[in-house]
Amino acid sequence: MNALRKLAVIDCGTNTFNLRVVEMGAKGGWIPVFGQRIPVKLGKGGVAKGVIQPDRMARGLDALISMREALRNYDVEEVHVLATSAMRDAKNGREFVAEAKRLADFDIQVIGGAHEARLIQEGIWLNHPEMPSETCLTMDIGGGSVEFVIWKGHEIQWAQSFNTGVARLHMLMGLPDPMGREGQANMTPYFDDVMAPLVAAVAALKPTRLVGASGSFDTLAEMAGTRTKRERPDHAQTPESHPCVDPIPMEAFQSLAEQLVEQDVHHRVAMPGMDPARVDLMPFSVALIEWVLGLGDFKDMVRAPYALREGVMTRLERGLPLLPELG
Repeated sequence: MNALRKLAVIDCGTNTFNLRVVEMGAKGGWIPVFGQRIPVKLGKGGVAKGVIQPDRMARGLDALISMREALRNYDVEEVHVLATSAMRDAKNGREFVAEAKRLADFDIQVIGGAHEARLIQEGIWLNHPEMPSETCLTMDIGGGSVEFVIWKGHEIQWAQSFNTGVARLHMLMGLPDPMGREGQANMTPYFDDVMAPLVAAVAALKPTRLVGASGSFDTLAEMAGTRTKRERPDHAQTPESHPCVDPIPMEAFQSLAEQLVEQDVHHRVAMPGMDPARVDLMPFSVALIEWVLGLGDFKDMVRAPYALREGVMTRLERGLPLLPELG
C-alpha cells in the first residue's frame, strides 16, 4: 500500500453543505473517513433576489465552524472548500467568504456554473460503466442552479448550467402546495425559455440515458427501492471501490412524480424513503425531470452516487488542477 493522503472537500451548496473526508493512495479505491451533511438552506428567502439572508448567513457559518472542528478531530490538513450558485450570485457572497475565513479559517473558492458542470461529470465517470456507443445526459439538480452535461464515452459534447434550481423555482413561482399538474404546467413556458439551449442540444445530440447526480436522485432511488445500500463495519480501514449507478425505473418514477406533485407536504413527508430535508422541494425536482424527459427519446434513467465533491477528489488524486480547462 502506498503512503496515504487524507483529503477533505466541502461543497457549499444552495440547500446543503456537504463534507467528505477520504484517504487516498490505497489500491482498490478510497478509504472513507468521515462525512457530514448539513441542510443549511443558504438560499432560503434570498436566492431569487441575489442575497444571502442574515439568518442563512449565520446558519452557513455555524455549519462551517462545525466542519472545521470535525476536520481537526480527524487531523485533516488538505481541505478544499467550493461554493456554487447561491454564493456566486449573492451580492453579499464576498462577506460570507470573508467571515468563513475569519471564523473557520476556510478559503472558499466560488466556482462558475461551467466549472461546476465539468466537476460533476468527473465524479459521474467514477460511477458509470464505460458505454462508448451510448449518448447520456447528466443532470444535477441544485437549489440555485441545474447543471447538464451531454457526453459519450469520456467525451463531453455539450455542457451548461442554468439558474433553475429548485429553491430558486420555489421562490420565483409562488405555487400553492400541492402545486398540482396545473401548477407544474405553468412552469413549462419558463423552462422552455430559460433552458432553450438544452432543448436544442438534446434535439441535436439525442441522448438516450438520463444520469441523475446524487441529491434529488438519491431520494428518488430511495423511494423507488433501488438505492444500493453499502454495508461497512465501523471505522473500517480498507479501501472501498467506487459505487455503481442505480436504476430508477421509468414506471416507478412516474408513479412517484404523480404523488409528489399532487399531494401536500403532510402526505409527502410520510412517503417511504422521503428525505425530510427535501420534502418542500421534491415536487420542483420531479417537475424538472419530467420536462427534461419530454425533450427526447430517453430509454432509461439512473442515479449516480457521486457529484461535485468526488469530481474534485479524482482530479486532485490524479495530480490535476482543481478546476478543469473549459473548452
